[in-house]
Amino acid sequence: MKVLGIVCSPRIGGNTEILVNEALASAKEIGAEVELITLADKNISFCDGCDSCTGTKKCRIADDMQEIYLKLLEADGIIFGTPVYFWNVSAQAKALIDRTYVLREGRRLRNKVAGVVVVARRAGATQAFNAFNSFFAIHRMISATGAITYATGQEIGPRERGGGAIAYAGKKGEVRQDEQGMGEARFIGMAVARTIQKYKEKD
Repeated sequence: MKVLGIVCSPRIGGNTEILVNEALASAKEIGAEVELITLADKNISFCDGCDSCTGTKKCRIADDMQEIYLKLLEADGIIFGTPVYFWNVSAQAKALIDRTYVLREGRRLRNKVAGVVVVARRAGATQAFNAFNSFFAIHRMISATGAITYATGQEIGPRERGGGAIAYAGKKGEVRQDEQGMGEARFIGMAVARTIQKYKEKD
């Protein structure tokens, strides 16, 4: 099983990347093949609403998103990470979400297991979770936190009920001091991998 981590932060090596790596390490312990993508060093243009993809099933914009499309389609599970900016997801996260419009035709992300980790300074995580949970629902993806609780009966912490893991940090690297947040990230990685396993067993 393949689990892809996508860091939707403008920083390389920042708190969001630390948190996504923590989740991926947990998934790897369960047996997943993991890969990390950081959007900070990628050229991803905004969706311009041309709507040509509804006919061609391909996005006409030639940038780094083309490679990311392939990785999204190859993955069994995807862990997204975003910092909170103005009480919502980062611009990088929103650009990625909008550019997946081409994959909505035919629901090409259907049944891929998804999780999200969020880094906030003080507030705004709920809106970030809502943005990703709406994205998961539109693509008919499987939210790992709900699925693993249903499958295993394992209770999850109150912050995770918002839709994923949340850690609090301001300065670069400070997220490591949030032990609960780091633990929630590990749970997300485990939840994604375990959920993939459960669905593969059914097949």
